[in-house]
Amino acid sequence: MPFVDSDRTVLLTVELGQAPLAAPTFQLRRRFGYYEPTPDGSTPEEHEITWADAHVPSDHPDPGNRTDLASVPAIFWGLIASYGRQTAPAVMHDSECWKVREAARTGQITAVEALRRRERIDRRFRLGLRELAVPPFMAWLMWTFVSLERYQKHSVGRFVAMLALGAVGLGLVVFSVIALIVGLPWGLALLALVLPVATSAVGGRQWRLQLWLAYAGALMVPVAVFSVLAYLPFLVVENLAWFVIDRPQRKGSPVVGPVDVKNIQRTAN
Repeated sequence: MPFVDSDRTVLLTVELGQAPLAAPTFQLRRRFGYYEPTPDGSTPEEHEITWADAHVPSDHPDPGNRTDLASVPAIFWGLIASYGRQTAPAVMHDSECWKVREAARTGQITAVEALRRRERIDRRFRLGLRELAVPPFMAWLMWTFVSLERYQKHSVGRFVAMLALGAVGLGLVVFSVIALIVGLPWGLALLALVLPVATSAVGGRQWRLQLWLAYAGALMVPVAVFSVLAYLPFLVVENLAWFVIDRPQRKGSPVVGPVDVKNIQRTAN
């Protein structure tokens, strides 16, 4: 039972409250912890458990005092939902990443140490996903996204380099498919397909991340493009409806505009 509640017994629920009312952000109401499975299946000591602490209750919580669950743009929720089996690992990941970000921002740790800690946090995120039966491909794909994000937060230069290297590998995979479609020699297509293994080796210790950027990226790019194209007609109709029906108002309720929680509370009292 790697996920445990505050009493160090198996975690059965994740207690969340939406705040503020009109935003896709939540606060953790009761802390929970995670630890990597032990060989004998025993529960480790308190200090060996990574805890996601409960947030300080607030109607309008600041960054670090809230979570957006799995940070997936709404347009891609059909592929990867922001909540579900991934909720507990995502909340834990948000909590740990914020601690590292603040420690780096205040100079308590160096960028190198921040990356080292994030690598451990991202690995635990992937393990936590698998513990909750998130399918392997999805777990590794989500790990790829958060692993790339750690470089974007703590080492922009390496982030750009890894993106460029990943783009080369992705391009080779796409070329191999196109080569087969247009009838180019199959040997050329096969060479293009396996070359990303060599380019990923340039990533050193992060070769797994580069492999996933190349091969999973080549699979997900067309899927993402089709998702965007499928969503565009709805987006056009939605904005036309807003322009025609709600034009005198701002986007939101045609009667009261965006939700004003404080005003609603004053009216109720």
